[in-house]
Amino acid sequence: MEGLLVLGGGAAWLALSAWIALRAARYSAKVAGRPWLTDVVFVVLWALLFLAPVADELIGKFQYERYCKEAEEVKIYGTVPVGQELYTVDGKWKIPDMSLPLEERNQAIKIKDSIIRWELDGLGTEAPAAIPIRYRNTKIYDVKTGRLLAELKSYSTRGGWLSRFLFERGGFFVEPQCYPDMLYGSKMSRGTQLEETILPFNKNVGDTK
Repeated sequence: MEGLLVLGGGAAWLALSAWIALRAARYSAKVAGRPWLTDVVFVVLWALLFLAPVADELIGKFQYERYCKEAEEVKIYGTVPVGQELYTVDGKWKIPDMSLPLEERNQAIKIKDSIIRWELDGLGTEAPAAIPIRYRNTKIYDVKTGRLLAELKSYSTRGGWLSRFLFERGGFFVEPQCYPDMLYGSKMSRGTQLEETILPFNKNVGDTK
């Protein structure tokens, strides 16, 4: 239903903006005494009028993409090698492994959470842009030593004023969120790929279960 309303509104604005542009183009050509101006003014003015409601989002899209490019980087400062408490004998990360018993995976998650700690900075900070863009800093610490192991940024937006009026999330030209691929490397668990990088397998580390 929402899609039909957007299409209907878009079609209506397309027609209305064309009518306004044509009237203005004819008037301009008449005042200037140059009939050939009609087509030129019409095309330029129609394009400007039609895109005006989403102009802020079109500009903000390029700014958002630049921020998202920055968000692709995950800064890793250190690692904490672990053994079979989080990996199988052959070095496979246990947490997303659905072939393992649920109890064993849950135990691995508890152990992992006792080694590293995620810290998010609340609701985030607004970034300078033509549309509202917010970013959040995420940091991962070594629980035992307090050492910073990794940090990353993620960005979110609801688009321009028209998108915010029409949609709950995202916009006409922008995705609602962007973050490093490593953060959601697995559909099974947030941060699995990143955590596996920070907690590499070392068969010489003893099992702490």
